[in-house]
Amino acid sequence: MMKTTTFIPFFITIMMILMLMFMANNIYSHPIMNMILIIIYSILMTLNMSIWKMNFMYSIMLFLIMISGLLIIFLYFSSLISNEQMTFILNNNKLFLLTIMLNIMFLIFNIINKKIYYFNPMYQTSETNLLNKINEKMFNNILNLYTYPYNNLTIMCMMFLLISLFTIIKISSMKSKSLRKMSK
Repeated sequence: MMKTTTFIPFFITIMMILMLMFMANNIYSHPIMNMILIIIYSILMTLNMSIWKMNFMYSIMLFLIMISGLLIIFLYFSSLISNEQMTFILNNNKLFLLTIMLNIMFLIFNIINKKIYYFNPMYQTSETNLLNKINEKMFNNILNLYTYPYNNLTIMCMMFLLISLFTIIKISSMKSKSLRKMSK
């Protein structure tokens, strides 16, 4: 009997494909909706990367860097756009059917050809899977990020993000004609 844990990477991949299809489509063109989709995509990407290694340090750091950059960009763009309502177009049935058909075709193709490891019985019986060791040598030095030679670089990156956040807030709060007025 197949374990349900072997399907988790497959469903994460399907959800990432769905998020990319929603982001590529211009139905949800409001910046808030785009940011929500990008945050969900980065969460799924972090979950997918955390399968590679037992230590989640690299995926968590990448997620925090992406979210901090997204929030700074969102703060800047939210001050530029007007207060328009978000409109959802939910009657687009063709896109929904196309998405479901593509996912089912992808699933059937991979089951028939057995090209992915999720459906391989040899892979499911082994407790020590290869995904935990796929990038072990590449990410061995990630724990040295806070040790002596590299801690200055880490602190400089944190300070750069903090200064850029303060700069964006200062630019956004200036009384300029191109930016909308901030309510006080």
